[in-house]
Amino acid sequence: MFIPLEGENIICLANVTAIYRSESQTVILKRDGTTETTSFTPLTLAKRQRALAAESAAFWPLESKDQDVTI
Repeated sequence: MFIPLEGENIICLANVTAIYRSESQTVILKRDGTTETTSFTPLTLAKRQRALAAESAAFWPLESKDQDVTI
């Protein structure tokens, strides 16, 4: 799962340990110990992730058991 940030920046949730609010910014703590900051609130990040997932679903329909999908 991915979350779009500002501009063309995007973050993969598989690499995220925590997302929390600190003063006027949101801090994204990554598995490797580095951090990234964004002006979006955690609630806004969740909304952006859901919107991206919904938009992606139009291009990647759910797999059925009878369907052979090769990428």
